[in-house]
Amino acid sequence: QYRIRGNVELVGDDQSELPSEGSKQHRDFLQQARKQQWGNLSDNAREQFYWKDPGSMPYETQNVVPVGGRDEDGKVLPPPKEFLLLLLHPRRVDFLRLTDNYRQIDLLNHDNGEWNLERVNP
Repeated sequence: QYRIRGNVELVGDDQSELPSEGSKQHRDFLQQARKQQWGNLSDNAREQFYWKDPGSMPYETQNVVPVGGRDEDGKVLPPPKEFLLLLLHPRRVDFLRLTDNYRQIDLLNHDNGEWNLERVNP
């Protein structure tokens, strides 16, 4: 079992949503990573991003959904605004192995960027 604590960063379709402290090169890299993850999804998974709002009432038939999230030429469409890339920046990882109750806590040292590992009682 893992319990992970850290900060989450969301990368959307608008670069204004990205942290301003990063360089333009870093923001471009995150946008490219988002597009790559979109392309790595299965066709069925991409189609779901074009469905109507889940759980909305009353039931309505779905809009015309691009098959596989692709255009007429079979090229993958750009990611819609609802597709976000989530990045987890861990700072603490608590590992518990249930078979023998081994437990270890890893803490990120912000001063030097190194991880400190400590075995603790389960």
